[in-house]
Amino acid sequence: MNDPLAQLAAANPVPDESLTPEQQERADALLERLTQPAQKKRRPFLVAAAAVAVLALGVAVIPGLSNNATPQATAEEVLARAGEASASQADAPTLGQEYMKRTDSDGQATVTTEYEVQAGQLRQDTRTEGTSAALADFDPSPRITLAQLADAPSADALRDLAVATYGDAALGSLQLLLHPGLTSAQQKFVYDNLAAAGGNDLGSADITEGEDSLVTVYRDADHVSFSVLPSTGQIVEVHGLVAPDVTTRVEATAILGCVSVTGLEGPELISLACADNNYLVRDLKWSNWGADSARAEGTAFINDCDPNCADSGFTELPVTVTVRKPQECGYNAKLYSRLDVAYVDEPARDETFDIGCDQSPTN
Repeated sequence: MNDPLAQLAAANPVPDESLTPEQQERADALLERLTQPAQKKRRPFLVAAAAVAVLALGVAVIPGLSNNATPQATAEEVLARAGEASASQADAPTLGQEYMKRTDSDGQATVTTEYEVQAGQLRQDTRTEGTSAALADFDPSPRITLAQLADAPSADALRDLAVATYGDAALGSLQLLLHPGLTSAQQKFVYDNLAAAGGNDLGSADITEGEDSLVTVYRDADHVSFSVLPSTGQIVEVHGLVAPDVTTRVEATAILGCVSVTGLEGPELISLACADNNYLVRDLKWSNWGADSARAEGTAFINDCDPNCADSGFTELPVTVTVRKPQECGYNAKLYSRLDVAYVDEPARDETFDIGCDQSPTN
């Protein structure tokens, strides 16, 4: 027996080839969806998996969610699990920062954006490579401010905010999941709203290196698909949200300490005093940024706070700043963990700082 479909049919524990017209229509539609990934930028399905879905009366097998040959979860249940996992994740401490890096690409152009949220302030760094009509006018700046987010502490408030800003509860919820500054509790509410909006179909699950599976959900009515890690609540990819052929990927997220060094080309200014700006290095010009070690020339602005910080002035000194020892943390983040400040004319002032990923016990 060399026919794969015949082999699958023979292996089916409850073979039944006599489908009702409704079952046949459902099976045909599902087979077409699973075997035509070119219509949407979906993760590839095995043809055999599509065949099993048809033989099982139109129900898709989700590898990685179960070892059985029948589905063990609905899209709503997966989203609920992602929401519960989100609620258990740590938020940034008072002096810490939230970091996110995303890309939006259609294969011709790529827009890369880094966001940092600290003390109610958003920093954004964006770079565009290539050109395309789909991304020509794209602006990755959040349409919802951090103040608006702070005023939406409930599921109802977040749903209303999504609809008012993006015109739709489901698509607006997906936008919010890509929004910097969302708290863990709010992320759970957004997943709940997304599940409650309906129209979500479970598609595929790919085994990752860890214990979790990357689960893809389709919203056929909106021509949108998205992938999440249910065990952490991390949204990984959304296709079709920005534009029909654009894929948005969350490349990295992390909770950072009060001093960190990020940026697509390296920061021009770093505050080394955590709670205030009494110790700055600025006007930084970087070389070798992104390598295991990068170096910049700049100027240190130091307030010795003598007799007090408000009444004393700043001392300006030329410095060389070196960042090194990249460290992994969060979701796919790899950030410098040491910063050396070398004073050109006063080497006795040289200092080394632990920076980057938050090292508190809960993170």
